[in-house]
Amino acid sequence: MSDFHFREDLKYQAKNGVRKVRAPFFRLVFSRTFLAGVLFILQLALIYYLTFRLGKTYTFIAEAQVLLSGIIIIFIINSRSEPSYKLSWSLVVAVFPLMGAFMYAWAHFNLSEHRSFRRINRNIRMSREYAATSEPIRTMIRAESREFRKLAYYVEHSGGFPAYTNTEVKYYSMGEYTFNDILDALEQAEEFIFMEFFIIQPGVFWDNILDILERKVDEGVEVRVMYDGVGCLSTLPYKYNRILEQKGIMSHAFSPITPFFSTHYNNRDHRKIIIVDGSIAFSGGFNLADEYLNIYERFGKWKDNGFRLRGDAVRNYTLMFLQMWNAERDLDSNSGYRMYLETERIRKPDPDRDGLVIPYGDGPNNRDNVAKNVYIALISGAKRHVDIMTPYLIPDNDTLHALKYAVKSGTDVSIIIPHIPDKKIVYLMSKSYVRELVESGVRIYEYMPGFVHTKMVVADDLIAATGTVNMDFRSMYLHYECGSIIYNNDAVNDIEADFTETLAECREITPAEVRDWNPFYRLLAGIFRVFSPLV
Repeated sequence: MSDFHFREDLKYQAKNGVRKVRAPFFRLVFSRTFLAGVLFILQLALIYYLTFRLGKTYTFIAEAQVLLSGIIIIFIINSRSEPSYKLSWSLVVAVFPLMGAFMYAWAHFNLSEHRSFRRINRNIRMSREYAATSEPIRTMIRAESREFRKLAYYVEHSGGFPAYTNTEVKYYSMGEYTFNDILDALEQAEEFIFMEFFIIQPGVFWDNILDILERKVDEGVEVRVMYDGVGCLSTLPYKYNRILEQKGIMSHAFSPITPFFSTHYNNRDHRKIIIVDGSIAFSGGFNLADEYLNIYERFGKWKDNGFRLRGDAVRNYTLMFLQMWNAERDLDSNSGYRMYLETERIRKPDPDRDGLVIPYGDGPNNRDNVAKNVYIALISGAKRHVDIMTPYLIPDNDTLHALKYAVKSGTDVSIIIPHIPDKKIVYLMSKSYVRELVESGVRIYEYMPGFVHTKMVVADDLIAATGTVNMDFRSMYLHYECGSIIYNNDAVNDIEADFTETLAECREITPAEVRDWNPFYRLLAGIFRVFSPLV
C-alpha cells in the first residue's frame, strides 16, 4: 500500500480494507457474469448452426451467404468508419460469410443503440443554450496561439463544451491522493451531489463515500448516482440502484446487461465524475474501488491519476452529467438543466488567473470523435515535446500517423505504458504498435512497478489533456468519455512533473529490443492487431 496519509479516523479501515470473499470458482459459477456469458455462448452456438450447418445442407443458402457477404463488404468499404475498422470487419465477413454478415448487421443496425443515441443527442440540443463561450473569454482565446484557438473552437462547436477561466486545478499523481479531498468536498455539500462512474465496488473507498451520501440526504442535499451496468456487473448486486434509492439516493445503472444480444452493451459509460454544488468537480482515471487506491494489489502498483476543479469550468461537468442522466427521461423542456447551470455561479473572467480550462465529453453518439481529435491536436501542435501516459496503446490510423509525423518533424514524443498488464490479449495487441512506433523514433517506456491507468497527454509544458480517455479504439469510438484540456495553468507543470517522476520508475523499450522479439511473438501480436478495432 502507498505511503500517503488517510485521515486519522480512516487509517484502520484502510489497513483492513480487503474483504473476505467466496472461493473464486464458486464466485464465478454463481455470478451474473457467468450466467450472461453462458446464455451469450448458447446464442452464438445457435447462430453457428443456422449459418454453417444449414449452408452445407442447402446449396442455395451457401450461395446466398456469398452474395450477402459481398453486399455487406461493399457497404463496409463505403461507410464512414476508420480504415482499420473497415479492414477488420471485411476480413471477418469474408472468412465467415453469413455469420460475419450477421455479426456486422447486429453491431451496426441495433435499434436500441440508435434510440439511445437519439435520446442523448436530444438532450444535448435541449441544453445547447448552456454550452457557449462568453464573449470576454472569446476575446482572451483570440490572443492565444493559433493551435489553441482552433482547438477551443473545435471543442465548443463539435463537442458542445465552452472554455472557462477562474478555475483552480489541483492535480493528483496517484489515485489514493484524491481520497481525503473527495470526502472533505462531499462533507461540505449543501445543494447537490452528482456522481457518474464506470465502476463502483464496496470497500474502503465506496463505503466511506456512501456513508457521507446517506448523511447528506438526511440533511436535504440532493444526491444522484449513476454507474455503468457492465462495469459494475461483477462488483455490485443486481438492481443496486434500488438499494441506493431506499437510502434516498436517486440512482440508475447505464445500460444494465441482459443475457440477450444487443450492441448497446458495446457503448459503455466510462466516465468518472463527482460534482459538488456545481462549484467543485473531481475526475481522472480512478474508479470508486479500492484497487485504484492501492489498498490491495492485483497487477502490482496501480499508477492512476485524478484532478479537482474548483470554479467556473465545473459547469461543463455538470452539463455532461445532466445530459446523460436526463437521457433516461422524457423531458419536454430544459427545466432539467436550468436550476443546476445558473449563470449567477459564473464570475467575470480574470485573464491573469488560472489560465483556461475546457472540460469536454464524448461518446459514440457524436461522429466527430472529439476525444480522439483533442489528443491529435495536442500531438500535432507541439513544437518541442509531447509526453503521454496510457494503459492501452492501440491507436487508430489517424493517431498513429500523428505520433509518427510529430517525431519525424522534430518533436520529442515519449509514451509510458504498463509493464504488468491487466488484459493480456489487449497488451499483446499493443505490442505490434509499440514496435512500429519505436522503430519510427517514438520513445516508449514500461512502468516497471505495475500497471499504469493514468490517461494524459501534455505538450510543451503549456497544455495538457487528462481524464478517462485511453489511447485505444474503445475509448475513441465506442465509450462515453470525459476529460479536461488545461491551458497555461500551474497544473500543467504538475502533470509534466508526474510524467517525469514516473519515468524514473520505467525502462525504455529500445529499437534493438523490438527487432529481437521472438518471430512467433511478433506474428501473434500482428494477428491480434488486425482485430484490435473490434475488441
